[in-house]
Amino acid sequence: MRVRDKGCGIPDIKKAMEPLYTTGGEERAGLGFAVMQSFCDSVRVTSTPGRGTSVTLTKYFDTKQ
Repeated sequence: MRVRDKGCGIPDIKKAMEPLYTTGGEERAGLGFAVMQSFCDSVRVTSTPGRGTSVTLTKYFDTKQ
């Protein structure tokens, strides 16, 4: 699944991927990327400050049951 926006972008993706990191103040938990990483096989984030962000999530399913 891919989600894209044309917002302000993420200036420091590596830091944003750390659990509990947030720029949203007390009302934000800073767990979004950490939760995605725990449930998905792959999380790819690309961002350009001032132009937007793209997040691609990949999850593999075992279809042999």
